[in-house]
Amino acid sequence: MRTIRMDSKRTTNAVAAALAVVALTVAAPAARADDTTGTPAPTTTTSASSATTGPASGTDTSTPTGATTATASPAPPASTAPATAPATAPARTTARPAPAGTFSAAAAPTAVIPRTAPVATVKDLQVRLKLVGQFPYAITGVYWSAVDRAVLGFQRAQGLAESGVVDQATWDLLRARTSSPVALPRTATALRVKDLQVRLKLNGRFAYAVTGVYWSAVDRAVLAFQLAQNLPQSGVVDQRTWDRLEAATASPLAIGRTASTGQLKEVQLRLRAVGRWAYGITGVYWSALDREVLAFQQQRNLPQSGVIDQRTWSRLVALTYTPGTFDQHRYSAGLAPVMPRLAALDSRCRTGRVMCVDKATRTLTWVVDGKPLMVMWARFGRPGLETREGTFRVQRMYEYVISNLYFTPMPYSMFFSGGQAVHYSSNFARLGYASASHGCVNIGDHALVKSLFFKVRVGDKVVVHH
Repeated sequence: MRTIRMDSKRTTNAVAAALAVVALTVAAPAARADDTTGTPAPTTTTSASSATTGPASGTDTSTPTGATTATASPAPPASTAPATAPATAPARTTARPAPAGTFSAAAAPTAVIPRTAPVATVKDLQVRLKLVGQFPYAITGVYWSAVDRAVLGFQRAQGLAESGVVDQATWDLLRARTSSPVALPRTATALRVKDLQVRLKLNGRFAYAVTGVYWSAVDRAVLAFQLAQNLPQSGVVDQRTWDRLEAATASPLAIGRTASTGQLKEVQLRLRAVGRWAYGITGVYWSALDREVLAFQQQRNLPQSGVIDQRTWSRLVALTYTPGTFDQHRYSAGLAPVMPRLAALDSRCRTGRVMCVDKATRTLTWVVDGKPLMVMWARFGRPGLETREGTFRVQRMYEYVISNLYFTPMPYSMFFSGGQAVHYSSNFARLGYASASHGCVNIGDHALVKSLFFKVRVGDKVVVHH
């Protein structure tokens, strides 16, 4: 019986050993498969008893003395890489989406106009925000909280990201919303560019010659004008800038299309004197007059308004009327003489009440306390009977008198030197300078001399000079 038990134990041990060999055979491919991925396989320990499905009832399952536990060791890897990863190998990470219910911090938008921007840039921003109705305050160039609110309001109204920061998208849209059509491009004609340069010069923004060439100094002048006028600083002459520049350089109208015939004749005469009127002296305002006025303005570097404003008229008068000379064309056209400036009068005529008679201009000017009030054409004595020159006083006055020598009427006579007087002359009114007086100062305008007669008093000064 003892022999039988020993055989039974040997048989059991043999079966266990066989099962251990089978387990090692199964484990080896797994280890090699792990080696192919570069990940070492963990060490697996398998007991002989776990490989069985369970002992039969009454069977002794205890391990005999001297038996050892079978251990499955991984097969060495095919490559030379170590079985375990080195300590310095970087850990592999995999990007995973954020779990539901969590938020990631978005990058702050980049400001193209930060709060520390220059004053001029901030003014440009404020102007544009005002134009879109978001900034009701003064244009100061100071970036304060109201600017933030205005930017935010614009972004909200335009469906932009409401950051309150002037990022590129906000700035581009704001400029688009406040743009204005170009009125005068860089490729404009020389005459139009001259007009621009003249107006910028009048505004104190262009210090160079008026050439009609659009160069960098014009760009700078336009930008400076826009900055000074609180306009969007585009640097180009858009319609908004041009309208403001025209208004800033406007001059009051001097002679309009509805002016009197006498005024229009004077304009035509003066234009003829500067070579700009080849038509008849009609006193009619027609299209040719518009063209010639515009041509005169272009020639003389004046704003090209095409109308006779005060600036144009003053230049035309200065070029065609020189104090101290007689403009015979004006008289022949039936025009009144030009009211002289005080500085152009004889020094003796600048104080008190004076009838200032100028033989050079053939005029009489009524001056009171240094202010010329009336001017009229005058005619003087013929050779041998010249009107005496000097300073005199009004000695006597007659509303109507007849000459004792020549038996001619002398209405509104104001005697100043013996028988010489200032008076109305029907002969002068009829013949003009084709005739002459016997020494008196003749006035051919009945209404003017009558008005003068009732202003002058005995004792007032009379100055006759050449």
